[in-house]
Amino acid sequence: MKTLLAAPVASLRAELLYKHASGFYAGPNVEWAPGHHYADNANALAVDSYTLSNLKAGYDADAHWSFYIDGRNLTDKRYISTAALAGEASEASEIFNPGTGRAVFGGLRYKW
Repeated sequence: MKTLLAAPVASLRAELLYKHASGFYAGPNVEWAPGHHYADNANALAVDSYTLSNLKAGYDADAHWSFYIDGRNLTDKRYISTAALAGEASEASEIFNPGTGRAVFGGLRYKW
């Protein structure tokens, strides 16, 4: 099977969300890049798989207004999110981009 170098062969994003009739919602979600992929044409350097645990909650006040809070990478997993392709690479090569560490986002939405 031919694969695109420097990119995971597969990835999964899944969410389990509870929504109450009052407008409140909350639930966990996961981002998973299984297996590994290569960062060089020589297939000598593999990028490890990773799993991120996230959680979000919010409230839909009415048909227009809502707010939310979203916690990402709650376990503060260190991972490589992307890699630039190289002919031959080593672990010291400057081709890796780290993934975002633990972070919390929030927002207010208005729909019209």
